Amino acid sequence: MSGLDLSLFGQFQAMLDGEPLKGFRTSKVQALLIYLLVESGTPQRRESLMTMLWPGMPEGSARQNLRQNLYYLRRDMPDLPHKRDGGEQTVPLLLANRQTIQLNPQAEVSNDVIRFESLIESTQTHDHLDVLLCHECSQNLETAVALYRGDFLADFYLDDSNEFEEWAEVHRQKYRRQALDALETLTTITTRGASYAEARAYAERQLEIDDLRESAYRQLMKILALNGPVSYTH
Repeated sequence: MSGLDLSLFGQFQAMLDGEPLKGFRTSKVQALLIYLLVESGTPQRRESLMTMLWPGMPEGSARQNLRQNLYYLRRDMPDLPHKRDGGEQTVPLLLANRQTIQLNPQAEVSNDVIRFESLIESTQTHDHLDVLLCHECSQNLETAVALYRGDFLADFYLDDSNEFEEWAEVHRQKYRRQALDALETLTTITTRGASYAEARAYAERQLEIDDLRESAYRQLMKILALNGPVSYTH
């Protein structure tokens, strides 16, 4: 796969042109990239990034830190293939001016979170009579939950920025709810189709994510009542 591909669910992974990307110079470089990627639809004001990554620091020092980490990110990240040109041309990863910084929308950048959200949204906007009867949406939900390998940024933490951690936790809870709802829907679909091994796996995965989810316990009890204990491979 060409371009940059980031995995933000579970253990953080970064791949560049199919090869693991070497470690980032600082954790703030990594955080800056993650934040710009997740919020890629909007240019981010430099002041907001300073507050997010260096809260409470004097403005001059925070501004210098942002410039330094932006330099590291640009230095360590080569130009990427242009999405529209099939890799024949390259473009910089970032677009920046004196006021804002943004991930370049023309750069070949992908990540599991954006793919996950796109798949979930597609099932909500798809023109069907009932999502439980829609084969296309069922497939999209299966692909989405396969991408959800664990909580958002499960192994990444900035101990000196409550602002970044609060932002990450909001997204963490959002994606967890979406994954649980998708798994609940898949459990219902497979139960109705008498695919009890699959249904049980989906129900139990809900409980792996949230062991207090009552609806998942009810689904699991129904599956066992219909088919009894079954053997399956995760």
